Amino acid sequence: MAVSVDPSGRRWVSAEVRVPGSIDRAWSAIATAEGISTWFAPTSFELGPDKTPRRISFNFGPGNIDAVNVTAWNPPHGFAVESSDFIPGGPSVTTQWNILEASNETCEVCVQHQLVADTDKWDGYLEGAESGWPEFFDNLKSRLS
Repeated sequence: MAVSVDPSGRRWVSAEVRVPGSIDRAWSAIATAEGISTWFAPTSFELGPDKTPRRISFNFGPGNIDAVNVTAWNPPHGFAVESSDFIPGGPSVTTQWNILEASNETCEVCVQHQLVADTDKWDGYLEGAESGWPEFFDNLKSRLS
């Protein structure tokens, strides 16, 4: 697991999983509070006036709530969030979720964490996030089976 870097200083890691079911079913599992809460962490959505999510909060236990701002919302294909708290004292991290149609009633869920920096100082945070996804993706696959 290595951090990818482009000349602009964008640094990123990606993880993906093939899950059973349709894109709509996967969307419900990754882009609704009820869905995410079943396989990741208890989650709540704060909706804007147009009923589109503006903020998503993940409850990882007492005193450990991670709230992110929704920066893109494209149902049922993907969304993006930004967190200024992902790396304490570090740059903001953008997380992009995409769902791609595969074959045989399956689809692929892809998540990418990225930041912009002129140093590798924060790469360990990205690598840590990447290494955590396989266990959560196992939970997601079980939920969708």
